Amino acid sequence: MLASYRNGIALVLGTVALAFAVCLATVTFRVPSSTAGQDLGANPFSLGSFRLTERSGRTVTDADLTDRVWIAAFIFTRCPASCPRITATMKGLQGSLARANVQLVSLSVDPEHDTPEVLTAYARRFEADPDRWWFLTGSKDDIYHLILDRFHVGVAESSDEDRKAGAEAVSHSAKLALVKPGNEVVGYYDSDDPEALKALVAKAQRLGGSRAAVSAPPWVRSLPMVNAALNSLCTLLLLTGWFLIRGGWTRGHAVCMISSLTVSAIFLTCYLIYHYHAGSVPYRGMGPSRLIYFTVLLSHTVLAIGVVPLVVLTLVRALRRDFVRHAQIARMTFPVWLYVSITGVIVYVMLYQLPVSS
Repeated sequence: MLASYRNGIALVLGTVALAFAVCLATVTFRVPSSTAGQDLGANPFSLGSFRLTERSGRTVTDADLTDRVWIAAFIFTRCPASCPRITATMKGLQGSLARANVQLVSLSVDPEHDTPEVLTAYARRFEADPDRWWFLTGSKDDIYHLILDRFHVGVAESSDEDRKAGAEAVSHSAKLALVKPGNEVVGYYDSDDPEALKALVAKAQRLGGSRAAVSAPPWVRSLPMVNAALNSLCTLLLLTGWFLIRGGWTRGHAVCMISSLTVSAIFLTCYLIYHYHAGSVPYRGMGPSRLIYFTVLLSHTVLAIGVVPLVVLTLVRALRRDFVRHAQIARMTFPVWLYVSITGVIVYVMLYQLPVSS
């Protein structure tokens, strides 16, 4: 029985093999080295509550950041050496993470001087997006308590002797802290180490996901689940139609196949609407699962494009009542269409339902 479908099965297996070879050669699926930064792994810690002032003058509390992935830097505007470099690095991250749902936060370690007005002028120098990159100040006690006791990094005013020796007015950490939802610190990354910054970007993207997808209207965000349901329904209809034609139930077979075509058309419409609003959604898993995901995705995409003319030709021959040639092309179409429907569900599960490693 399967021999009559050998051309369709061979097309599917060949496409999967080619997709695997392409992904094996091009996809980075190894986990970034933890030596590139201090990754806290399974031991993140909470920052607790805080209340500070943003450069715009509005109050920012822990509640404003608790649902976000954010990166914290420690700077002050009078800093002559390290802070311009750290802030330039943050500007680079603003570009690298433009499509990711990640907030940037610069905390002033010199709050008595760095008023909202001073921070506004400083942020303007670095072309900081006021929505995506906040500059926070507050009382000295609150700032130092947050940095020393919550972030567990150093900050201290330099002595007169140290200043005369060339030290900055405030000694502070040059590391960037990555914070996941719940305001839990998950790692520290050297702002002067290119490898550490690569690891920071990769991990922030995994944790944050797509900015466009998160900001899309609720009905748009529900479409991936709808699309998975449509693919599942199409799979069920295809298999039912196949069993019916094997049993000689041609009318029931025709109903199932037309229904499959209708469901696929609805799926395509929903798919295009979703990605128009949400853009591309990056896969956030790491390790070997990336190789599996991109192999499935690539083969799914190629065969989804290829199955369209096959379905049209199969339908045309049926409408012309050329059932001999209809059956011939249907044996090619069926395995490809079935694979596309099944892998559509697999892509949804891997992209939206699998837990994201921190």
